[in-house]
Amino acid sequence: MKVKKVMHKTISSLTIFILVVMLASCKTTTKSDMKEIAEVNALLRNITVEAIKEKDYHQAQRSINALILNDKFSANDNQENWKFIHPALVSLPKDLAYEVIENALKSNSVNTSSDKLFGLAKVYTSFKDTEAASEIVDRSIALDKNNLDAIFWRARLSAIKGDNKNAEKDFEYVIKKSPKNEEYLSQYASFLQENHQGTQAQEMLSRLEQNPDNIFKRIVFALQDKNTEQATQLYQKLRSVEVSEDSENMKNYLAGEAAYWLELDDESIEYFKKVNGGERYMDARQMLSHLYYNQEKYDQAIEVLHQLQNAEQEYAVQAYRLEATIVGKQKNDKAAIRILTNSLKLIPNNSDLLYDRAMLYEADGKTKKAINDLEKIIEDNPEHEFALNALGYTMADHDIDLEKAHEYIQKAMEIKPDSAAIVDSLGWVQYKMGQYEEAEKNLQKAMELDDSDAEIYLHLYHALIKLDKKEEARELLRKAKDLFKDNKKVLDIND
Repeated sequence: MKVKKVMHKTISSLTIFILVVMLASCKTTTKSDMKEIAEVNALLRNITVEAIKEKDYHQAQRSINALILNDKFSANDNQENWKFIHPALVSLPKDLAYEVIENALKSNSVNTSSDKLFGLAKVYTSFKDTEAASEIVDRSIALDKNNLDAIFWRARLSAIKGDNKNAEKDFEYVIKKSPKNEEYLSQYASFLQENHQGTQAQEMLSRLEQNPDNIFKRIVFALQDKNTEQATQLYQKLRSVEVSEDSENMKNYLAGEAAYWLELDDESIEYFKKVNGGERYMDARQMLSHLYYNQEKYDQAIEVLHQLQNAEQEYAVQAYRLEATIVGKQKNDKAAIRILTNSLKLIPNNSDLLYDRAMLYEADGKTKKAINDLEKIIEDNPEHEFALNALGYTMADHDIDLEKAHEYIQKAMEIKPDSAAIVDSLGWVQYKMGQYEEAEKNLQKAMELDDSDAEIYLHLYHALIKLDKKEEARELLRKAKDLFKDNKKVLDIND
């Protein structure tokens, strides 16, 4: 058999058909044939990768289909193909991925393979389709009752569906069969912890190698159970565990994070400072900047933040935001605005940076600029509930187009109906529109959701006054003055 090499970056349906027909015409496969089949598969994989990069998902779908069609001719290349197919499918839009799976399930080579069916179940899981995943994983196990990975996956699916009885049964089965499997033990421990069986979860984790990762997980579980004594003991164990030089940075990072959650801030700082490389280096610097900020060591915090501002965008954005917050705390809103404005030149239209600048503009009396920034956010992300709420509230507070303000807040409410801030905004815009009874109702609801916000007390006070509920308003104001002794807005109101 001779298969002509296809050197193009794309592959048509006709080309796929020709390739498969040429392969199918072969009665037996020689070593030379197998080599050429492997070359075709490699080409198809490369085409898929390029297509996904270019977001040409239909092209990617065609080449994945070809890999599956070619499957029965490429026994020696099978494992590599299927290791590639699973993540490739997850990269496709759901409808295209499902079409590939439906075609694959028509193939005898797929339907008779426990491992291939299990792989497709994992794809369904990635798309959060637990019912379809469960059906396929059951078929996988029916073909091979010793496929422990498939049984383990079924346990996880059962847990997701809330079927804890069957989840526990499968977890216990795979651990009995493979008692030293770290993934099985770790996942079962997480399952037990989520189901309030902390002692059993700790026992399960104690069977694992006591390396920094596993000790840290035990610390987290202990803290979740409010067992500070056990968490502290495990923290000391983490500090003393010996690791290779290559693992030292990770150990220091985990020790720093454990110390942070145990409120041992000085120890946390020392550990984060020791992280001088590795995959958690930037996370360590970020944590360090927050610790310095919490301790009001602003100069040291800013020094670290300037390093982070040269890192990847996710770190840079948060670093600019925290620096602006620090400068704002020093009563220099204009300098804070400059920091965010400069950051937006480097990271244009970033919603977090725009939102923070809008809040500073509003505090500085630049309402029009605040509104412009919030409108930019909504233009790019119409479902940004914080920007919708802030825009509606700002407009209402300044009596700007109250109908439009109400529309923005109502949309934010649809996205996040139980947010005290958004319910308060709704009550406030209703107050501004003269809808005092509706305003009172929503402001009372906002206070039920959060009774620690002085602004809600003030808004409700004004609504009660308008409804001539003066005694109730006075009582509310007395309570507010008792709770918010340093709030000028509250203190400036006279009974």
